[in-house]
Amino acid sequence: MRASSFAALGLAAYSAFLIATIPAAYVAGQLNASLRRQVEVSDAQGTLWQGSARVRIASTRGGKAIDRIDWRILPARLFAGELAFHVNASGEGLKASAQVARGFSNWRLRELNAEGDAAGVAAYVPILATWRPSGPVRITAPEITITGRAFRGSLEAEWRDAVSGLSEVKPLGSYRAGWRAEGDFGDLSVTTLKGPLRLTGAGRTTARGVTFSGEARGEGEAAKALEPLLDLMGPRRPDGARALELRLE
Repeated sequence: MRASSFAALGLAAYSAFLIATIPAAYVAGQLNASLRRQVEVSDAQGTLWQGSARVRIASTRGGKAIDRIDWRILPARLFAGELAFHVNASGEGLKASAQVARGFSNWRLRELNAEGDAAGVAAYVPILATWRPSGPVRITAPEITITGRAFRGSLEAEWRDAVSGLSEVKPLGSYRAGWRAEGDFGDLSVTTLKGPLRLTGAGRTTARGVTFSGEARGEGEAAKALEPLLDLMGPRRPDGARALELRLE
């Protein structure tokens, strides 16, 4: 082995040693200072190498807590120029795991797998809470790279046996939403897998916000019972479907 290889190995080992000894409480203090009024980290235990903490996201209405986040470093990624962690999180009826990595110029999210109930998702996304949703939800993403404001990657979410507290029809159906990003924008899509409430649509995400257009309609024996819910979703079109329009900036 060349001297340069030994030097690189020694530097990586020394870097790993330094990282292993940083207290998690110190890291939490730095995050609280830099993300003031957005995220609050508390009850930090362990070290940056391996530890746990509680996180409150203050930017959501009333603030929502992630009951527990556990992490452990992935030392092999240091040789690839990344500070990477395997992370598990739980809170509000949701559980998630993923790899989170920081490279020289970007962030990477790998192998995201989140499962729980739609009510838990609504706790973090206030726009959904009005519909009082419930039903099993799963969110997956193979890899998402973030460089500045540019995103590259894909994410998929499935809502099975969906229920809304605003409708007597239970379940409404099962649905799949996809997001694929290439640079400064991402494409959204929503499709119905099964059920009497048929939802379809497409949209786009940018640094400015989200736009989405689609339609909702009732089918089969439950179509009439779905009318009150459909009236809340959007205006009636000549073909009987409701127009769905969303603009978030």
